[in-house]
Formats: sequence, C-alpha cells, structure tokens
Amino acid sequence: MKKAIISAVFIFLIFPLAIAADLTVRTIDKENVIITEMSNNAKYTLSITNNENQKDEFQIYSLISATIYPQERFIIDSGDTMELNVEIAPHKETIRENRGIYIFEYQIKGQKTGFFKDFFTIKILDVKDAVLISIGNIKINDTNAKIKIQNLEDFSFNGLKISAKSDFFEFSETFDLDKKESIEFITPITNTKKLSAGEHDVEATYELNGIISKKTNTLNYLEQGGISVSEKSEGFIIRKTTTTKINAGNIPTEAVIQSKKNILTRLFTTHSIKPDESERNGIFIQYVWKRDLGVGESITITSTTNYTFPFILLIIIILVAVATKYLASKKVIIRKRVSPVKTKGGEFALKVKLKIKARSKVSNIVLSDVIPRMAKLYEKYSKPHKIDIQSRKISWQINNLNAGEERVFTYIIYSKINIVGTFELPQASASYDLDGMKEHSFSNTTSFIAETAE
Repeated sequence: MKKAIISAVFIFLIFPLAIAADLTVRTIDKENVIITEMSNNAKYTLSITNNENQKDEFQIYSLISATIYPQERFIIDSGDTMELNVEIAPHKETIRENRGIYIFEYQIKGQKTGFFKDFFTIKILDVKDAVLISIGNIKINDTNAKIKIQNLEDFSFNGLKISAKSDFFEFSETFDLDKKESIEFITPITNTKKLSAGEHDVEATYELNGIISKKTNTLNYLEQGGISVSEKSEGFIIRKTTTTKINAGNIPTEAVIQSKKNILTRLFTTHSIKPDESERNGIFIQYVWKRDLGVGESITITSTTNYTFPFILLIIIILVAVATKYLASKKVIIRKRVSPVKTKGGEFALKVKLKIKARSKVSNIVLSDVIPRMAKLYEKYSKPHKIDIQSRKISWQINNLNAGEERVFTYIIYSKINIVGTFELPQASASYDLDGMKEHSFSNTTSFIAETAE
C-alpha cells in the first residue's frame, strides 16, 4: 500500500496535472501544401491572444507526426495578442505513409497557465496529383491539340517539366506555375492515320527537382458530328464485345454501330439489342444499329459469341486427324480381339484373334503375343511357331506380306481359376523388315469382363 502511494506521489511530481490555458488562437494565413518532390514545410500564421490574468512564456510543439518551428519559447503579456509564423516539417514516415488531407494535434504549453490544444490540417501530395493535365477532344480534321495544365493548389512550382506522349502528338515544356494558375498550350498533331475513333491513352510525365513521376490520362478522338466511341472486348471461348457511342458534340447526331460476322460465327452470336438492319455479302453478314442521339445521349450494343461447341468440335477433328495420321504412318497394322469359349468343365476360356495387315510389302515378320500369368495356352486348338515358357511369349513367323495382304491367327487360353471382373490382355506386337530397316508395330489393348457364376 505504501509503495502504491509513493509511486502516485512520484508521478504527480514529475507530470503536473494538465490545466487548459485560456488562449484564443486564430489562423489568419496558411500554406498547408506539402509537395513530396519539394520536401517543403507547411506554413501557418497564428494570431494568439493570452486571456489569462498574467504574463506567461509559451512553447508550440507536436508530440507526433511533425516538428513545429519555432521551437524557442515566446512571451505574451496578459490580454496581448501575438502573430506567430509557424512552419511544420512532417516526419519522413508521415510523408511516406500518407497522401491527401492529414490532420494532427499540436499544443501550446504555458509555463504557468497550462496547455492549449488544437489541430493543424496539411495536404501531402505528389506533383502529379497537384497539377492537372487535360487534353481537349480531337476531331478527324484537327491539326492541333489543346493541352490545359492547371495548378489545383495554393502552391507555386518553379522549373516544372511536363511531357505528354500519345498516338497523336508528343509534347514537352518546362515552366513556372503560380498558385491556382492555369496555362494552355497548343501542340501540333503529327499523326491520325489508321487511328480509330474512341479513347486513347496519353502518358504524362512530371519532372521536378530531378524526381520523375508518371500518370496516364485519356483523350477522345471524335467521329464527325461529335460521336465518341468506346469499344471493349473480353473473353476467349465466350467472346463479348461491347460498343458504346456517345454524342459528345453540341448538335443531335445519328450514331451507327456495325458488326460483321461470317455464316458460321453468326450461329453462335447473340446481341443485346436486335439489329435494325442485316445484310449478307458472300460468306459475311453485316449487322447495323442506328440511333438519333441528343446531346449527351448514348447507345450501347453488346454482342456475345459462344465458341464452346465449335471449340470442342475442333479438338475432336484434330484428335481424329492425329490418330489417322499416326495409323497411316504404320506399314503393319495389328488388331486384337477376344471372345469367350464354352468348355465342358466350366473353366474360364477365351479365344484370341490376331489380325495382321500390311500397307506396304514387308518381310521377315515375327508376330508375338504374351499369355497372361493366370492363364494357359490350349495347344490342342492351335500351336504357334514358337512358345517361350519362361517369358510366356508365343510367336508366329511370316516370310512376306504384300501390300494389302492380311493374315489371321487365333489361339485359346484357359484358366482353372474362376475369373471375376475385368480380365486385361496385353498388346500384341510385330517386328518386320521394311526397306532394309527393322520396324515394329503394336496392337490395341483389349479386355474381357467376366461375370460372377451363379
């Protein structure tokens, strides 16, 4: 208990109880803009009236965010008013982490009378956000473009370099810009060939004190009559194209939107608004929408083409073509088929049929197959030319096959083990000589589904 009392007394002695000072503070002038490229200080003029009944010595400061000058103390007699010029230097962290309006608290502390608290408001801006660049609409026959540069803030810029680059022109000027001042420049248009009407990007570059920043603006390239065009396409399998025309002129104007499709893509295309006209020219169909637009009115047409079905069809065609090309490249084709065989003892048995066909003349053919491990060869039905017991491989030898000639070999395998489910058989293969080279071909894989015996 004694320790708690001692601690409280200690804190009370070190940090006296804050008493509000009776001051009247009025801002009579300010330059509250901080430009990051300039590292400048904000400036205020404060009119401070001491309403206390005694003279006091005061100091102005901020506990966070900024350093406030002057840092020296100043004296105001009782009832007197003092005009104090104040500069605010925001901390680096404050500038790095904030843009736009920033408000923070400051205090005026009297040595005898206590504390006065209020707030400073400053703007932290990059030059690209303090200076606005706008480009006037460009018409088809225009030879010059108008560039307007406007200082939005109560801050003067000296030695500001601004460049603007677009499809139509390139512009660069270095100049001074006073507070709230606007300057217009005329720059020649150097290119309009093959440029479609609509919005075009303008890349603006700001350079101040060796620091460069960039911002992208837009300009409108108008059709005759003041029609502004915007077209947007998105999607791959489902392709959506949206075209908007706006009357940006000052007289009523007819807007015409056209869309061309071929006889196939039109089958998979829908439109947000039914076309006013459609005309077929060869394999193409031209769709037309017409609207009389008043000033500021617009028309938007969205055309959606769903390529899902033709895309799937194309994949199937490609796969078939690849498979056909692969088969056509093989000079020997092997087909393997199986069918069940009834036995007296009820054993599981299959008849295997191997059909080998030559597309070109081949020689020294060896047709081989492998007996599954759980099965045996029924040799009384047919006997291959060679049987390898250890590898379970059987083979037939054929001296020659002429182009188009076909041979069929069959054999029976059986098993005393009852087979249930799918019985997989391996691929058969053939080796042969073709034009002095040894080639190989393989059959399809095959299987047999055995049902459970009752």
